[in-house]
Amino acid sequence: MRYENCSLDGIRSRTERQLLLGYETFIVLSTLIGDTLILVGSLRYNAVRLHKIMVIFIRHMAVADLLLAVFSITPGAVSLAANGWILGEIPCYISYVLNGSCESVISLLVGALALTKMLIIKYPLRALHFSGHSAHLAACIMWVCSLLTPLAAIARDKDGVYFSCVMYSCTYECDSWSVLGRALFDMSVAVTVMVTLVVTVGSSVMVIVLARRLAERSPGGLRWQGVLTVVLTASAHILISLPYMGYFVASFYQDQFPFPWQYLVLMWRCGWMIALLATVVNFYIITLTLPSFREFLRSGLRSIAAPPREHSEERLDEEDYDSSSDDSSSD
Repeated sequence: MRYENCSLDGIRSRTERQLLLGYETFIVLSTLIGDTLILVGSLRYNAVRLHKIMVIFIRHMAVADLLLAVFSITPGAVSLAANGWILGEIPCYISYVLNGSCESVISLLVGALALTKMLIIKYPLRALHFSGHSAHLAACIMWVCSLLTPLAAIARDKDGVYFSCVMYSCTYECDSWSVLGRALFDMSVAVTVMVTLVVTVGSSVMVIVLARRLAERSPGGLRWQGVLTVVLTASAHILISLPYMGYFVASFYQDQFPFPWQYLVLMWRCGWMIALLATVVNFYIITLTLPSFREFLRSGLRSIAAPPREHSEERLDEEDYDSSSDDSSSD
């Protein structure tokens, strides 16, 4: 496996690396806490009160965010601290596979979330018969399809995986592929991204249009919490991915329209820093739009802030004993 020399291609300023390290540490901690709360709240306390299919998709998104935080962002933070890759070959392969597959599955799940909400509003009676098993099956298919691309790339040429000091992560370079194979690989990725983007944007627009029509026909007959959750989630993920997509478009046309290398590196790092927000944005959107989830968080904070019941009872017993002893002595 090839490792780039970060003293040449990496961030030379120690202050910049420390700032990025602090930012990634914040992202990791926020993701671990936020997505764990989403999973616990939806599984044990029914805190995410949406349609069951949407809840299942949100759980899968939380799992993907946690995998990204542990196996992609955390190794990147370690690499920033060490100014190089020190974790070995196998973690590098795992980081590359999970980074690509989790990002893909999150994009697919966001599109599926918007499409599901559109169908629920358009066909409310049929939506009553949507089963959770079909949602899990659809999510599993998304996971499998997302894993196929990085695994196929490694199977084709495992030496293509390398640690990039520009990205401070493990990535893939298919220079050893034939022209046709590389074109098919790039085309499959581009088509998947475009189809997912079109489905997400189209479904989100239709959700807004259908929700507005339904609200005009029957005021008070629509729960806007689910609409806001879907629209804000789709909008946030689209906006967050735009700088990332700008980098890939610029690098794709690098041969026809040469860009200075420093600009491409800056575009990548800015896009990557903004893309990291996608792992934490779901928690804040759900907290903002769902009163049931906010109540779950408040009850959890109250239980943490309240004194333990056993200790409080023991303290009361001691006070009663002291008061009784004082009364007896006074007698």
